[in-house]
Amino acid sequence: MRSLRMLAALVSLVPLPVFAQSAPAWRTVDISRQLRDTQPQRVRVQYGAGRVDVRGTSDPFLYTMHLRYDENRSVPLHRYDADQRTAALGLESRGSGLRTASTNGESGELRLTLPRTVPLDLDLEFGGTQSVLDLGDMSLQSVRLECGATDAILLFSRLNRIRMRDLEVNVGAADFSARQLANANADQIRVRGGVGSVDLDFSGTWSRDLTVTTRLVLGKLTLRVPPDVGVRVEVQRVAAGFDHAGLEKRDDGWYSPNYDSAPFKLKVRAETLFGQIDVQRSTR
Repeated sequence: MRSLRMLAALVSLVPLPVFAQSAPAWRTVDISRQLRDTQPQRVRVQYGAGRVDVRGTSDPFLYTMHLRYDENRSVPLHRYDADQRTAALGLESRGSGLRTASTNGESGELRLTLPRTVPLDLDLEFGGTQSVLDLGDMSLQSVRLECGATDAILLFSRLNRIRMRDLEVNVGAADFSARQLANANADQIRVRGGVGSVDLDFSGTWSRDLTVTTRLVLGKLTLRVPPDVGVRVEVQRVAAGFDHAGLEKRDDGWYSPNYDSAPFKLKVRAETLFGQIDVQRSTR
């Protein structure tokens, strides 16, 4: 009898099959807001699951947003506070989570453009998404990216127009790639990962030294550094490999042979518990 009660309890925890869930009711909407001036703004974007594309534009809008969503589970989010100069964009849940995929392969979509000339503090929160974020040629004061089970590419295809205070990335079970990070024009970069692959490419236009802090629990961390940039890596690891071909050990870390003479320096503090750290010398 006790076994039967335990079996019933376990069955009650199993999610209902897809056919028992309500069928998605897909809707599309396009939303925009006119750009009134070029004073600094804070923009927060939240989106649960689906395809995401974010990039800059020269059009005179604070934002333009295209959404494809399941109206049974979520509603469009587009709030703006003129006094605080803040915008909240994306989707809000109706209470059952921001699930947007269906059994026939359909999925939700967010396409968002933001102004290149306006200084922005950008806060991005994504769930299970396939994301391409091209933040090149914008005026970013800070960027925080947080995403869960995701396949994401963060790209700075052109130099950020102003000096960025901080670039922070937090990823869960993810395959995450950041490209041309020198173009972010950031004072410091922090990347934290749970499980998966994190690939950081530091090509682009260098204008100052850069400090990077990374932490990956389980997976592989790849650092791609241009050959004319001096690199110093401090490593903290438990049961992890460290591929450091071409780096020389000194008292406080591993150094590239050109570190002292290089015009720009990349200082990395890398921490991993169970994984692999790979430092590669790449081309610009």
